[in-house]
Amino acid sequence: MPEPQDGPVIHSGDIVFDCPHCGKSLAIDPRGVGLMIACPDCGREVQVPAGAGRGEAASATPEERAEQVRSLAEAVARAQEKIERLVANLEEVRERRSYLEKLRTENLARFERIGQEMVTIQNAMDRIVSILQEASTEKGPDVPVGSL
Repeated sequence: MPEPQDGPVIHSGDIVFDCPHCGKSLAIDPRGVGLMIACPDCGREVQVPAGAGRGEAASATPEERAEQVRSLAEAVARAQEKIERLVANLEEVRERRSYLEKLRTENLARFERIGQEMVTIQNAMDRIVSILQEASTEKGPDVPVGSL
C-alpha cells in the first residue's frame, strides 16, 4: 500500500517541472509562470516555465497549441520589427549627436575668437581713454571736451 504524501497536493492545471540544479520535482499554480522562485531542496533560484509537465500545456489541444505558436510567432515578428526600428532610430540619433557635437566644437572656437577680439577692443578703448585724459590735462581745465 502506498504511503501518504507529505506536503502540498498537486492540482490539475498546476505547472509541474524539475529544478534544473538538483532535479527536485516542483509544482506551482499557473499564475506563477515566469516568476523566479527558490528551490526548496537546493535553495537556488529557478524560473517557473510556461505550462510545463502535467499542467496547462498538457491539457491544450493541438489546435490551441498551434494557435499559441502562431501567436508567439507574430509577437516575435512584431518584436523584431520594433528592434529594427529602434536600431534605425539609434543610428539617426548617433548621427545627429555627432553633427551637434561638431557644431558645439565650432561654436566654442568662434566664442574663443570673439573673446580675444573683445580683449583687443577693450585694450584699444583703454588706450583711447588714456589718450583723452592726457589731452584733457595738457589743455587745462577750461577747455570744453567737444573742442578737442
